[in-house]
Amino acid sequence: MKKEDLKNIIKDAAVKSISAFFDTKLKSKKEANFQILDLVMPKERKIRSIVGGLETSLGTTLWEPLAKEIAAGNGFVVKQANLEAPANFPAALSNTLQNIVQARQQNNGQYNGVSSHSAIKAVCQQYINSPIGSFIKAPTGSGVDIWLQKNGMDYFFDTKTVQPSVGAYDKFLTQILNWYAYYYSKHPTGNAEAKIVFPYNPYGANDFWSKTIDGGKPIERNTEAWVENEFWDFLSGEQNTFLLIKESFSEIFTEGTLETSLDTIFDRHKEDLFVEPNNPISEVESD
Repeated sequence: MKKEDLKNIIKDAAVKSISAFFDTKLKSKKEANFQILDLVMPKERKIRSIVGGLETSLGTTLWEPLAKEIAAGNGFVVKQANLEAPANFPAALSNTLQNIVQARQQNNGQYNGVSSHSAIKAVCQQYINSPIGSFIKAPTGSGVDIWLQKNGMDYFFDTKTVQPSVGAYDKFLTQILNWYAYYYSKHPTGNAEAKIVFPYNPYGANDFWSKTIDGGKPIERNTEAWVENEFWDFLSGEQNTFLLIKESFSEIFTEGTLETSLDTIFDRHKEDLFVEPNNPISEVESD
């Protein structure tokens, strides 16, 4: 893929995603709680509120659609479906999962990223001749943000905040292992690779993992988690893709494409930006 083609994909995806987020929020008819600044700067306060929402939802609002567009441009098939779980979870698979999670959290050396994956796939081989009969939607929080296919391989990714809270990595491990369990229980002869993604390194030249809580344990770097270009270069097939993303974002600003798009959206929703407060100040009765 040519550099300019990749930058165009990045810019188009970013402008489209952010614009769609603003458009959705502005046309929402849900009544917000009264804020005192509604009386003096209703437009600015609402925009700030939307930007705050954008900051906390970058994974689904920006990184996910951007990743899918880049991957599609490099020949990946972007799956629109999501993983399903067995309606009646088999005891053998449930026990295997429980044992792996416990061993990994205890860091007792029994399992690593590769052997955990292999053990789950191995126990699912029994479902080749005795397929599981019924599957249901995966439990809330266990779905896959990005499901890609290429050259006979299924790839599962989920983008996360680059500064996870205490306990988050235990959840990330369980999420990855569940993905493998769901996938191989339905496709025991398939091949999959699952990773948690940190879309950029907020620590600059410093190593991401050295600045992360307990080095990211119990998940493993590389095997189960990628940071910045490890992910973006895989999707694009190019090198130093995140630098192109940063350059593209800077060009969006200088070219004014996002500003123009947002101006159009604001003009379309101007009546929603200057509405009367939901709970105007009440008159106080005097004695």
